[in-house]
Amino acid sequence: MNTIVIQNCKNFIHKIMNFMSEPNAKKLEELETGLETITFDFILNMMKIYVENLDKEIKADKKWRRKNGIVVERNSDKREIFTKFGVLTYHRTYFYDKKNDTYIYLVDTVLGIDPYDRISTAVAADMVEYSGDNSYAKSSQYTTGGLISRQTVMNKTRKLKEEKLKMEAEGPKRKMQVIHIDADEDHVALQNGKNAIVPLITIYEGTKRIGKRGKCINPYHIHGYGQNPEETWLKVANYIYDRYDIDYLKRIYIHGDGALWIKTGQEWLPKSKMVLDKYHLNKAILKATAGQEQYRKSIYRSIYEGNWIEFCKLVTELKHGVQSPKKRERIHEFRTYIKNNWEAITIYKEEGVSGSCTEGHISHILSSRFSSRPMGWSKKGLKTIADIRIYCQNGGKITPNHFTKVNLQYKIKKETIKKGKEVFSKTTHEKLNNIPAFNMGKKTPISTILKGIQRSGYVI
Repeated sequence: MNTIVIQNCKNFIHKIMNFMSEPNAKKLEELETGLETITFDFILNMMKIYVENLDKEIKADKKWRRKNGIVVERNSDKREIFTKFGVLTYHRTYFYDKKNDTYIYLVDTVLGIDPYDRISTAVAADMVEYSGDNSYAKSSQYTTGGLISRQTVMNKTRKLKEEKLKMEAEGPKRKMQVIHIDADEDHVALQNGKNAIVPLITIYEGTKRIGKRGKCINPYHIHGYGQNPEETWLKVANYIYDRYDIDYLKRIYIHGDGALWIKTGQEWLPKSKMVLDKYHLNKAILKATAGQEQYRKSIYRSIYEGNWIEFCKLVTELKHGVQSPKKRERIHEFRTYIKNNWEAITIYKEEGVSGSCTEGHISHILSSRFSSRPMGWSKKGLKTIADIRIYCQNGGKITPNHFTKVNLQYKIKKETIKKGKEVFSKTTHEKLNNIPAFNMGKKTPISTILKGIQRSGYVI
């Protein structure tokens, strides 16, 4: 078997040498794609050798198989699985387990491959992470060239361990006198024709200017889909207590549109005050003054100056200027809205609070995936993709460890696994010396690299 390893190494080196020594000058993209293809083929062959040799040693361990009641049912069953290097094709032994009356490919369980898996967990991790920002079809196209169905991508997203998508605050507690919270919600169409509300809360340490735009400092996102407000704000409170020195903290500003679920946050967060975000304030003013635009400037001034008497006077004039009962009702609702959030408005002037980024967060974190396109979501799919998006936005990366592991009910002996690897450990420097490419005499950049590989004792 070690002869196969040496031959694979020889073929790899010869292909590299032949490719690099072709007479015509190659463009950079030709070098990239050509070397990638040769290297990926080499890696797939090495993986095939590894897997099949391991299967051979498991089959050869008759003593262990006899003890566990496992007999050979069939030899050389073919399997294909899509990896990061292309399609891995190998053959393995099919066993019958007498004790449990079941059939099993033992080498697949050692490799951590489920019976119906068509892609490796490494590919699945890339695919799932990409699906957080793109459709299932685009995720398949990006990671596998479209060889895997949208259904497979969706199934993989739902096999994630939810507890693995939770991020803990790391390092010493930060000392901040002021932190901000933006709270808003997105409305997402479901497959049953109804809409789902997805609350989003962003905790950050103020903003900084980058060119003409502002950027939140150290933002951390939490979504509340499928939870009541108390559960969501409990998450927020736990994060703040874990992340920040509460004794040093002087104020928490909660920016939002004044909805009841947002105001609930004050019950969970000490030193917190509500701030009516300017986007929703401006939206309310524009709606109330539609058709009477001459009042807008005066209403803005009365609100931002905190002059309640002047505001009420202007609203009364607005009412007198319309005949429609619906418009009168709309103006009345506007007055009630401003009254209920008056303290959350005057805080701009009293404490010098700046604006917020509530709509920006909703647009970037949620709407761009959930509601900006005409699609309907299942409740489970919405929850899963929301978890993935929030996790990745918070700096997380999907890895194979996020997936449920194959249950290794068959404990293969370490000695057997060690024997399966001996084919590589027995590939010595002396055998590598016999590769003609190392001893071709003529010194070239590629031969220098290959001799370095030889002397350092690595196959690749």
